[in-house]
Amino acid sequence: MALILLAVGSLMVVPMLNQSFTNLGYHQSIECRTLTSYSADAGMQYVLCKLYNAPGAYTETPLQESLTLNDRTVNVTAGYESGGVYKITSVASGGGCGSTTIEAYVNLSAGSFAFVLAAKDYLELKNITVDSLPDPGLANIHSNGDIVIGSVVLVNGDASAVGTITGQDSVTGIVTEGSGEVTFPGDYSGLYKTMAQEGGTIGSLTITEDRDLGPVYIDGDLDVDPNVIVTLTGTVYVTGEITVNNSRFEGPENIAAEVKIRIVGGGLTSEIVPIVTCVYGDIEVVGGTEGGIKAVLYAPNGVVDITNVDHFHGAVGGKTVLLTNVDELLYAQELHGRQDLPGGELSTISYIYK
Repeated sequence: MALILLAVGSLMVVPMLNQSFTNLGYHQSIECRTLTSYSADAGMQYVLCKLYNAPGAYTETPLQESLTLNDRTVNVTAGYESGGVYKITSVASGGGCGSTTIEAYVNLSAGSFAFVLAAKDYLELKNITVDSLPDPGLANIHSNGDIVIGSVVLVNGDASAVGTITGQDSVTGIVTEGSGEVTFPGDYSGLYKTMAQEGGTIGSLTITEDRDLGPVYIDGDLDVDPNVIVTLTGTVYVTGEITVNNSRFEGPENIAAEVKIRIVGGGLTSEIVPIVTCVYGDIEVVGGTEGGIKAVLYAPNGVVDITNVDHFHGAVGGKTVLLTNVDELLYAQELHGRQDLPGGELSTISYIYK
């Protein structure tokens, strides 16, 4: 029996050793490929972060970088396609087990406000009711400076300021003085410019009758005469000023101007909430608006001044924000989702491993 067992054992040693080496090689291969896949994923997340922080920077010059992660070389690229869509590629190689490539298409949506009103320096309210839809009581306001609340004001939400808040009795929610600053990232004007240029470039434009507009890059001013409806069919970017007199924009597309935006007795209506941005200057809205305004108004380097307006649905942000005699300003809760202003969301269209 001893000799038989010794003989059988000798015959089994080699197959068992082969099996052990095979299992060891298999697990090493799995570990290697897993680290390569993780490295490619990390490269993808790196690119998404870069796009989120500065989307306009890569519309003309693609992002191309090389990283070292998990002892792998990761080459990442991001190029603008069209319509706000970017193509991202992350290729991880090294480690002796081949490479992993991830190819994704993402869409950068113009962002959302976490507050109905937000100011970098100063926020002032007079004779206004601020609330939220569809759920009341969520109309939160913030200033990185002071908030001055005058007479006949109701803010159905919280108020926070790095500085002081006067008129606190008009706030139904929590009032916080000496709060932390809210980060105001840059606007998406670089992306808007590229999207507008896809429709062509023209000089200054005066609209005298109903018409469609966009995408278009206007190298000059845009003036809209009274009693005109402009249907937005694409992004509109204006290097000068936008002036609207007793007329109305309709449609979900975004509008950007570099110098100034002035809407007198006009309106902006849409099923969604578009972004109206003044890159360097001020936004002024004066007078009863036909059909009201449903939009996000953002002047990161200027003043947003809204006076004698009946109905406003959306959110407002700027260096200085002033509101006087506004019957009803309702926060569009569909914008909520981020703490930065105006936050943005990268929506993944496809994400493929190769």
